[in-house]
Amino acid sequence: MGFIDAVDKHVQEVFAHCTHKNGAMLSDGLDLATAQPLIWEGNMLSNLACQQNFLRALDALGTLTGNDKYHNQADEWIGCALDKIHDIESDLFYWGGHTSYDLLTDAPVLGNHEMKCVYPHYAYLYKVHPERMRRFVKAVWHAHIWDWPTLLFNRHGIYEAWEEKWDIEFEGGPLPIVENTALSFVNTGSDLILSGAILHALSGDETPLRWAKHLLSRYDQIRHPETGLAGYQFNHRDPCRVRESFKPPFSERTDINEVTVITNNVIQVRYGRAAVTFLNAAQILGDEKGKAFLDVVTADLEALATHCYNIDDHSFYPAINDGTRLYLENSNEGIGYCPPTKLRKVPANGLMFLSYARAYHLTGIVRFREIAFSLAKGMGWGDLNAPVDFGSGGSPASDEAWVSKGQNDACALFSLLELHSATGNNALLQSATSLGEQLLRQYQVNGLIVSDSREGETNIDTALPLALLHLEGAKQGDRTALPDFYPNNTYFDPKIVIRRWEEEGR
Repeated sequence: MGFIDAVDKHVQEVFAHCTHKNGAMLSDGLDLATAQPLIWEGNMLSNLACQQNFLRALDALGTLTGNDKYHNQADEWIGCALDKIHDIESDLFYWGGHTSYDLLTDAPVLGNHEMKCVYPHYAYLYKVHPERMRRFVKAVWHAHIWDWPTLLFNRHGIYEAWEEKWDIEFEGGPLPIVENTALSFVNTGSDLILSGAILHALSGDETPLRWAKHLLSRYDQIRHPETGLAGYQFNHRDPCRVRESFKPPFSERTDINEVTVITNNVIQVRYGRAAVTFLNAAQILGDEKGKAFLDVVTADLEALATHCYNIDDHSFYPAINDGTRLYLENSNEGIGYCPPTKLRKVPANGLMFLSYARAYHLTGIVRFREIAFSLAKGMGWGDLNAPVDFGSGGSPASDEAWVSKGQNDACALFSLLELHSATGNNALLQSATSLGEQLLRQYQVNGLIVSDSREGETNIDTALPLALLHLEGAKQGDRTALPDFYPNNTYFDPKIVIRRWEEEGR
């Protein structure tokens, strides 16, 4: 079965088993044993934030084949979904980390608004409903920004009306900000930045791009002046919940806080997911408007390679932003916000491979290619200058809680395609073809391409179908018209919903 046929089969299986009678919306996943939609606490969840890879694959199928049926399916589905999940008062959507939508009751499962590395397919959402998406992006900024002059924000937003503040003057100011309730995590920050950049690219409005660049500059400003390393956020709490985790002498250092410690999570989010996202934005915006995005990622990946990468074991090590490496024995278990598990090294994997491969493609910086090739060796692939025959395996699975376990394999396939686009080396396309064939064997179950295991449950947000279509595009000689891949999170954390239910006596 060819790659296009395999993805077509997957798409039709999803529509056949995940569409509910109340409309064209889709459930988030299936029980593989019964082929029935998943049910959580009596709710058949439909979280459009957890379906963006499926949308990109459907869009790519229509583009690659020229068959209108795929875009017609997408238009009907997305048109219905945007009507259902739109909150009239706030213009936010019922989606993301703490809110979803129940297909059985045709009503929201309400918590609060959160986006952490969601990276929606804005171009298609905008195509279906441009005015609603303009209002949504503006609403996201106004729901999450707490202080416009400094851009201090929080990951949680409330479904309520808001007052227009995009005309306020950005002041910036010294960093880090010490504030005990806001959490300026880069996982949410990168979603805010992407929304502003892409809305500009789609509408021509300069205002969202201006604010996106202001927020990007805050993450650039926290860079260590000598090493260039930067952490996860630009504010921290006092007393510091990170510092209290450490043993002496680190527990005695006043410069250690959530802004200055680069844990394994920071490595994979700021230097992995957000890096690829900013690179995508840079390419979409073009050389002049995208330069700030490219510069931030270049500085990040240079610093990470210099101070955190060990070429002998092909791993990235957590560190303080002054370059001091951190190890498991440096922190205490059960105390504070940085237990030993956050100080485990990050071994070679598809996500970090993609970050350096995509950066090499867009910058031509030789060191990035060298790191990418080293990471391939660390995954057991050998020298990429010769074709790799993938009889099994690909990348180590993701160990991140909110990520589809098979996503690193898709990242690995995209990485080979990025390197092929950058070099024209046909051996890389041969390797990509072999890996694509292997991953299809590994993840295809009764026509469905699963997100992780061949048994149990699967979500519909696997990135592999999109990767296979990019592979087919590369084999045909051009994949540039296909939607970009964003290494997203796919998650719904119901803690806010459960808290609401308890307050309501449910």
